[in-house]
Amino acid sequence: MPKSLKHILSNLPSEDTNDYRSENRALFSKLDKTCIVIDDDPTGNQTVYDIPLLTEWSMDVFIKEFIEGTPVFYVLTNSRSLTPEATSKIYEEIAQNILKASKVTQRKFSIVSRSDSTLRGHFPLEPKMLQKHLNLNEAITVFIPVMFEGNRVTVEDVHFIKNGDDLTPVNETPFAQDHSFKYSNANLKAYIAEKTNGDIQVSDVFSFSLEDIRQLDVNVLAENILEIPAMAYCIFNSLNYADLDKVSQALLRAESLGKPIVYRTSSSFVPSYIGLEPRGLLTSKDVFSEHNTNGGLTIVGSYVKKSSEQLSNALSVFQKESIVEVDVSQVLSTEYEAYLNDLISRIDAHISHGIDVIVYTSRKLITGNSQNDTVDIAMKISNALVTLVSGISIRPKYIIAKGGITSHDLATKGLGMKRSKVLGQVQPGIPLWEMGEDTRFPRLPYIVFPGNVGDANTLKTIITKLKHHD
Repeated sequence: MPKSLKHILSNLPSEDTNDYRSENRALFSKLDKTCIVIDDDPTGNQTVYDIPLLTEWSMDVFIKEFIEGTPVFYVLTNSRSLTPEATSKIYEEIAQNILKASKVTQRKFSIVSRSDSTLRGHFPLEPKMLQKHLNLNEAITVFIPVMFEGNRVTVEDVHFIKNGDDLTPVNETPFAQDHSFKYSNANLKAYIAEKTNGDIQVSDVFSFSLEDIRQLDVNVLAENILEIPAMAYCIFNSLNYADLDKVSQALLRAESLGKPIVYRTSSSFVPSYIGLEPRGLLTSKDVFSEHNTNGGLTIVGSYVKKSSEQLSNALSVFQKESIVEVDVSQVLSTEYEAYLNDLISRIDAHISHGIDVIVYTSRKLITGNSQNDTVDIAMKISNALVTLVSGISIRPKYIIAKGGITSHDLATKGLGMKRSKVLGQVQPGIPLWEMGEDTRFPRLPYIVFPGNVGDANTLKTIITKLKHHD
């Protein structure tokens, strides 16, 4: 049942209004280390700007970033679309290469395992693999899934989705029924116990209440963090950035005193932790640095209910002939190559005539008999969209990719991205990347639109904004 935010606030002390964000920036800089964000899909940079995004994780790639003293970078694994076995191999490889690069360059680092604010993902697998293979045996795991841009907050140890005054426990939303990552508990202590199959008991999990976060001196909070035993899990409640910035300051102080920490967070944590100054939304003038009269390309692969609603509303701004529905049953058939080639020709023709195109997969969700079968079907659908993007010969004015798996695969396999940069956000929680020079279309504006962000009109709003240069 939803709870009333107003009622909860009436029983809480006021937030601490000290400017901890600036203090975080100063302390993070003083610690002189690189924050490495290992991201399980490409949407986690939805709260930051002017930060590199890597899709490769060799030791040489890390050495280069460490030598240059890059303060923060993201490694995009797309592991949320993979099996647990494949995820384990990737995270072991990443951790080992980070450790080797750190030893070669003598560069220190902090590690963030970024995942979904609605609790879908390989947990506790990913932070456990990082802790094990980075030799962080004495580390605690700090779990902070809040994402304020998407109205995800944690209070009384329960993770909620906020809608006006209503706080709905996340286990009462469709996200908890995700076909790959189902769960039963919104109480984060119970969630950790559930996901560790009881290896961690509810009573084993430490938490910091909003009362303590708002009232205690930040040094006291840091001392309390120092006392948490090795290998333990700890959660922090937060309703807004004032809470989270103070939490981040306490964590940074604990780190400066030698406390090893592995972070499992959503995307609001990173700007708070590194002290990134808030910046407004990008305008279309920020997006288009050069004149391009070609049409834009929007591709919708996400199946979540919100994506389908956004797609339905966005279709009204397109010409009927430039709406391309990809029939999933045809993609899964033996005749898929000729089918996709025909679609590529249609897309190229429209883009070259300055007509915006929207491509979407048919909305009927097809699943397999097991999680691995379902992942395999999803990969085939994603590969079909990759084929469309890698097959077009006309550079679009922009690409919008809707859905985490979709946007990762289109960037890496369709455009050949190895390193790009997030420039900022076009709408809250929706990042825009500038493709690197090594991609098929260098400096192409590429918008990553998560499946679970925005309201019913957000996709339509972005497309209209890019069309009219507002």
